[in-house]
Amino acid sequence: MAKIIKEIGLKRIFKYLVFGAWDLVFGALPYSPLRVWWLRLGGAKIGKNCVVDKAGFFNLDRTGLAGLTLGRDCYLGPRTTIDLAGKVVLGDQVTVSAASVILSHHSVGFSDHPLLKHYPKKVYTTTLESGCAIGVASVILPGVTIGKNSLVAAGAVVRKSVPASVMVAGVPAQVKKKLQ
Repeated sequence: MAKIIKEIGLKRIFKYLVFGAWDLVFGALPYSPLRVWWLRLGGAKIGKNCVVDKAGFFNLDRTGLAGLTLGRDCYLGPRTTIDLAGKVVLGDQVTVSAASVILSHHSVGFSDHPLLKHYPKKVYTTTLESGCAIGVASVILPGVTIGKNSLVAAGAVVRKSVPASVMVAGVPAQVKKKLQ
């Protein structure tokens, strides 16, 4: 326990507990307008006409919900998981389908972890530009930008930024088609 307190700090532990309570309420809210209201109350910036299904958030003790921005007419599908260690920004009319994951940081563990010298902790902003769609069970890795009007096919793992108006698929995701 002493290692955790030293590594994380009491302030972050307190934020973790507060957002843990916030998340319990969020998970119990029965429909989207209440979830959107609760996200805004927590500090998220959310545009008009957004639908938020039973999504999940983690690392709320880092940026809090202030790290989340949704433009207008966005959709977060059920079991979507968003990492808020860094910022996650969705433009207007972005669809994130069920069971997709959007990451904003990487960390192998505590400061004495043997892999830390090879893979240092890093926090990013992950951006999904206006008009893009993320297929079911896709993973968007930290720091990636999905370009305007692009489609990420179901099950893709996106580790590099995607240009505008393309369809990417696969593991790792590669451009498969240009969209007109």
